[in-house]
Amino acid sequence: MLKKESSFPEKTDTKIPGIIPQNLVSFEMGNENITLVCTYGKISLVLNKNVTDYYIGRILKGISDVDNSTSHEMEILCDFDEIPGYQTMGYTLVTYGRYNGKYRVTFNIPFSSEKALYNLTVSFFKELEKQKSLKKDFYWNGKDSDIVRLFFKLKDIENWDVKLIKNKEQ
Repeated sequence: MLKKESSFPEKTDTKIPGIIPQNLVSFEMGNENITLVCTYGKISLVLNKNVTDYYIGRILKGISDVDNSTSHEMEILCDFDEIPGYQTMGYTLVTYGRYNGKYRVTFNIPFSSEKALYNLTVSFFKELEKQKSLKKDFYWNGKDSDIVRLFFKLKDIENWDVKLIKNKEQ
């Protein structure tokens, strides 16, 4: 029988100076090639060209480990018969419609699926190879404690540090 993971957040004794509980607006972390901005409800990831697929995968897996209800929405222009191929990659079909002889398809990529995370990593890396930088947004249910857990989960990435903490004005 598979062991079900607890849906309760882990307790964290480690604190980060500057975080005022329930007053956090945003928490920016990363290194010179990666910026991860966490807010309640959304994570924004910015990567520059020097980031490897290994680090992209580590970040996505780290987010999943902290909150596997996280998701990413992706829009793809493809032929109708290509849609099932994306579904076999772990992507969930949301909507589709004809657009200029092809189909504009929206998929939800659940972070609870390792297959979907792997394919998302590959997709981001291929996209990054063609551009100087890449910005992607994810939607999650993270709170202060989850943001701190995510920071410490990714802390061993080379030169990973806190970049900026914004709290609500008192």
